[in-house]
Amino acid sequence: MPLDTSTYSLALLRLDGRRWNELRRMHAQISTQPTTDGSSYLEMGNTKVICTVAGPAEGRRAGGGGGAGGDATATVQVEISIAGFSGVDRKRRGRGD
Repeated sequence: MPLDTSTYSLALLRLDGRRWNELRRMHAQISTQPTTDGSSYLEMGNTKVICTVAGPAEGRRAGGGGGAGGDATATVQVEISIAGFSGVDRKRRGRGD
């Protein structure tokens, strides 16, 4: 779809051609990894996120007992993995770059 600039000044567009109030293209899918219990994929601009869920799994009981009078508590474990080439810390560039 060509960009209609007849009613909008090119000086007010972002570098990628979007107007100030336009969002980047977004794409989302669910059940993308068949070997997991749940998974999703989200893409917005150059940001891509894959999320997988494994579980529920039977927990270990302390004390070896297991009967009807046990605790009604649960533990949720979360593991976040960030690819080595991406991260939240920005590298400072030298003045010559």
